Amino acid sequence: MFSLRRQLSPLAILVALALVLVLLDQTGYLAHPQGIVRSATVPLSSRIARATHTVREGMFVLQHLATLREENKRLREELNQLALTRVRLIELENENRQLRELLNFKRNNPNYVLLVAEVVAHEKPALVVGRDPNPLVRAVRIDQGSADGVELGMPVITARGLVGRVTEVGETWAIVTLLTDESMAVAAIDQQSRATGVVQGTGDGLIMRFIPHEQNVEEGDVILTSGLGRQFPKGLVIGTVESVRRRDIAPYQEAVVSSPVNFVTLEYLFVVRAFSPEPEEAEP
Repeated sequence: MFSLRRQLSPLAILVALALVLVLLDQTGYLAHPQGIVRSATVPLSSRIARATHTVREGMFVLQHLATLREENKRLREELNQLALTRVRLIELENENRQLRELLNFKRNNPNYVLLVAEVVAHEKPALVVGRDPNPLVRAVRIDQGSADGVELGMPVITARGLVGRVTEVGETWAIVTLLTDESMAVAAIDQQSRATGVVQGTGDGLIMRFIPHEQNVEEGDVILTSGLGRQFPKGLVIGTVESVRRRDIAPYQEAVVSSPVNFVTLEYLFVVRAFSPEPEEAEP
């Protein structure tokens, strides 16, 4: 009996306490304590809500930042691709322009048997004993050789003018010595006055020598190949006269000639495999 009372006492106490709390709540006596509890817990709840909101905003910013980085990477790749495409288009335009010039020249000169060749390398000049080699480009290597019909001595041109001559031939390649090389010389004629002479390379330019004093050469005159010796076709453009050197004590006058060909940026050339030479003109 005593044991049963001991077990029921806590339960009875809890029931009685619950009844008292219900009565107090119904009579309004718990309103003030509840307000105190609420006033104590509201700031904590606000802090928790703000902290939760900050965490959510941080997560959103991180996710948005990752998205922006991915988009930025994609845009950079697209920009690089567009830049590469633009470079390729420019190169294609330049190549098409050069090939179009060559094609027009070939159509306008049916008396030439021409072979298109591409420049694959610039050749260094041979070392001259006792003198440093000229650092400028004086020869180029092309991708056509004896297997394609290229032979020693064949003239090499572009649509703009004379380039040089084939001086070495392999089966699939050839070396073209440029007109500016000091070893090169070509018989020439002034298109306007018909004055004759020989254009020679100076290493970095051209000069027309052996022009008789009685013949007239002026700045701006166009200098052409004369065809004398039949080593070069007649009428190829060599360049224009920049200046004339006249000395009374010298037996001849000289003219500095500027070539329309950019010998440094050569890409496509014509090897003249055959041409129909015109009758040679006797010097006045």
